[in-house]
Amino acid sequence: MSFSAEQFKQQFPLFAQEENAGLVYLDNAATTQKPLSVINTMRDYYIHSSANTHRSSHRLARKSTEMVEQVRDKARQFVNAASGKEIIFCRGATEALNLLAHCLCSELEPGDEIVISTAEHHANIVPWQMAAKRHNLILRYVPHTAGVPQFDRLGEVLNERTRVVSLTGGSNSIGLRPDLSLIRQLLRRMHIMWVVDGAQLAAHEEIDVQKIGCDFFVCSAHKFYGPSGIGFLYGREILLESMPPWLGGGEMIAEVEFQQSRYAELPHKFEAGTSPLAAIAGLGAALDFLSRQDRVAMAEHEQRLTRMLHRELSASPNFRLISQVHHNLGIIAFVPVHGSATDLMHWLDERDIAVRVGHHCAQILGRTSGNQVTVRASVAAYNTDSDVRDFLQALDDYCEVQQSAISDEEVEPTSWTRDDFSLLQLERLASHRNWQGRYRELLLWSKVVSRKPEIRNPENLVRGCESEAWLVHREIDGRHFFGLDSDSRVVKGLGALLLSQIDGCTTEEIEALDLPLLFKELGLSKHLSQSRSNGFYALMRRAFHQVESGENRL
Repeated sequence: MSFSAEQFKQQFPLFAQEENAGLVYLDNAATTQKPLSVINTMRDYYIHSSANTHRSSHRLARKSTEMVEQVRDKARQFVNAASGKEIIFCRGATEALNLLAHCLCSELEPGDEIVISTAEHHANIVPWQMAAKRHNLILRYVPHTAGVPQFDRLGEVLNERTRVVSLTGGSNSIGLRPDLSLIRQLLRRMHIMWVVDGAQLAAHEEIDVQKIGCDFFVCSAHKFYGPSGIGFLYGREILLESMPPWLGGGEMIAEVEFQQSRYAELPHKFEAGTSPLAAIAGLGAALDFLSRQDRVAMAEHEQRLTRMLHRELSASPNFRLISQVHHNLGIIAFVPVHGSATDLMHWLDERDIAVRVGHHCAQILGRTSGNQVTVRASVAAYNTDSDVRDFLQALDDYCEVQQSAISDEEVEPTSWTRDDFSLLQLERLASHRNWQGRYRELLLWSKVVSRKPEIRNPENLVRGCESEAWLVHREIDGRHFFGLDSDSRVVKGLGALLLSQIDGCTTEEIEALDLPLLFKELGLSKHLSQSRSNGFYALMRRAFHQVESGENRL
């Protein structure tokens, strides 16, 4: 079989919509798009066979029950489980990890140990933290270098009290793919339960839990072209049998008496309540869809795009790469040298390029590596060479704009000094006919706002800004003056717009202004994201509060 990204993409209706004609979707680590076969299957379920499962004997119930068990068998084949009893449907990897943390840790003794890593998603950290606190367990981390776990050193934290090792199969923030065969060798001779968080892994390679050698494997359908709200947990049958149930009621009981209950057999012991049946049908369709693809060719295509993006970004002096191309499942994480990651995200959004900015639910990794906020571009099989070229061109254009906004020499003041907003002309900002022109103008306005490290403290932080911003105020002879600072040039530009109207004015002059109307007339509310607009209004509210209260920060 051969693989064509262009042909593969044609199976996804979202990209065929007129409003998405120019969309470059690089947020696949968050969620993938859905092929038509998945969408139609969920629709057909509701039209032709919607009914609850197992509890009724009528025709529709029998059909729904048959569908659920067929999908369970498809999931079994997808991960090469030994039996359908080893497949537990969950809302996704997060729920599956919570189930495991609750059930496994309830059987442990105080002082027993759990091992995780700094690269884990919060869903593979917080449930273990909660369980450790509840049962007086000890949580240990794989040794790391600058935040990046060294999985070959896993043995250094294993001992006779280690009971559970729960590790990512692929980091959602930097793309790091651990050597699972190495981990298997380290754990083989020890009686330690091994959990693999495969949320990111399942989309990019074929899964064989027998070959991996893990005891548990979790994944979410929406990461591999399926619907949201459904995933599954694989667990070795002997371990699932020994575990207590998590949720009570509905499908998970066999008999209820006054003081106790007898639980259903596997897998239903862990599937309390009514399952998301249409989503299960969609999961089955996603598994069928993947089974028809050349998974090896898909992975090779994704890896080629990943190498291309790493090569181009590593050669640019305008970006600092956080991710590494080796052992990477398709994620490019980086930060811009000039401007902020958030500014870059909004620039890309204006080009209809979808990426993700933030800590990516991996705050420990960000904090220990010193890269709390990064830009993350993540590829899928429907991404094309054209997508990559458009993305790289948008990055080049952003850098050009940023360079024009950088002062020839930035002098950091030793004390808070007033900025001069008198030369900023609203007419010039309004004269630009498109958003790109006004964006450039706002970046030029940001140069008026000097760095003020002395005001960067918690009491001056403005709550509600997407990027951190600090605002201070002093009143002199009945007139109000403000000091602003931010790492975001766009926030500085918007702040300069605000302060150009109120800095040096009296209370009466400020109260007479209709700044929301000005913001709307300039067309900024149309083009800025809701969060960025909220940031402008947060600055405005803070400034008005300072005027009304007479708050001074000298």
